[in-house]
Amino acid sequence: MSVQPSDSPPTPECVRGSTVSLSPFSPSKQFPTTLQPSQQRLFDRIIAEDGVELETFGRPPIQDGQFVSHEATIYRIEVDQLGTEMVSGRTAALSWEKGQSAPSDETVTEYSTLPDADQNALDLLVHGPEYSRDGLPTTGMSVSNAPAPYPDGTADSALVGVGTTWVEWDNRVYEVTITDEEELLAHRTYDYSATQVAASEAEFRAFVADRFLVSLDDLSNEEQSVLETAIEAGEDGHYQDCNEPSPGYKQLRKRMEGYPGIPSPRSGWYVAYEGERYLLNISGWVY
Repeated sequence: MSVQPSDSPPTPECVRGSTVSLSPFSPSKQFPTTLQPSQQRLFDRIIAEDGVELETFGRPPIQDGQFVSHEATIYRIEVDQLGTEMVSGRTAALSWEKGQSAPSDETVTEYSTLPDADQNALDLLVHGPEYSRDGLPTTGMSVSNAPAPYPDGTADSALVGVGTTWVEWDNRVYEVTITDEEELLAHRTYDYSATQVAASEAEFRAFVADRFLVSLDDLSNEEQSVLETAIEAGEDGHYQDCNEPSPGYKQLRKRMEGYPGIPSPRSGWYVAYEGERYLLNISGWVY
């Protein structure tokens, strides 16, 4: 057993390890998800519209059960999948890099002149599913063997089955190939809502403690030794077993596996031990 800083490198004598770390109980800093700008736009809609029904070719941009802070208020996101429809698409490839232009003997097509079906297909290839990306590429992008949606067929398409074409859109010239090979896409509908769970940090601490706090009572001497060592290591360190996990580590890990951890994307458990509250993380590594 040893106490090491969390970034300590492996040594020839220690090629795998089992670690336990404890950090202060601070749910208002640890729990809420930091949203990307695209996710933030969706969240703002959910609050402003008291819920959003989202149709997308992707997965939920914000996952069910995540907590989000907004103007000192904490909300829990709830997502219900209302349905899935398989729609027709075509296999596509698209690429762009900064400064790219079409060969001199090639014709460049303006995006705005394309049929709606092709515009919608390119929109998914470049921007991704709704609320999944932030803005346009800045240095380059490449998509290959990707399904481009053509739910109403390709009769009006100017791109499908004609080989490589060059399309100018938002001051970028994309190299595009959309084959006539059919590929199905899942088009999903999600119902988003947000439930207020706390209007202050104190309320949120109480909310989290009521639902997620595990009291570590009746510990074995070995488990207590592991926790005391982790506490002594401080927030920037941890308890570590080199190569073989100790009995205390194995007992503690087995105990905690019987409790649900805190929700994704975080990990670990909130625990109460000897009158104090902590965020407990148990992990292992192999070099």
